[in-house]
Amino acid sequence: MARRRRAVEAPSAEAEPEVKTPHYFIDVKAFEAAGRSFAFAVKNRRCTYCMECEIRPQEDEVMLRDVSEYMDQIAENCRAKPDYLLPGTPLTEAVFRLLLANRNRPMTLGEIQSGLAAAWTSAIYLKNLSDEVLERLLNGVNEYCIRRVD
Repeated sequence: MARRRRAVEAPSAEAEPEVKTPHYFIDVKAFEAAGRSFAFAVKNRRCTYCMECEIRPQEDEVMLRDVSEYMDQIAENCRAKPDYLLPGTPLTEAVFRLLLANRNRPMTLGEIQSGLAAAWTSAIYLKNLSDEVLERLLNGVNEYCIRRVD
């Protein structure tokens, strides 16, 4: 008796669920809801050069431009300055600054890791930028209102 061999079917492409890579951003609404000014926070994260070049208003005036202007300034100028993202910067503050330099467009953990590693190439002691450390830091509650995009 001749046996017929059963053809082995290749698993279909639809069988594998697509794994979404988590992205992170600053939740501006949550930041403002916490009673803090996002524009003021962004303004104060600019590099020393941009802050010194700004025309100072009178002492009794509070002058805030549109937050997008500050983020453009950070993205186009500050991010390249050595004092913008110093190696001694706490990790959550560093991620906040990196997101600002990216105009608060959502970033993956890999993009965050690459951005921080590039900024800290000259550091003698590099911080732990592993997936586990960053996920724990960013998925928890933080004062910067950095949230995961679902």
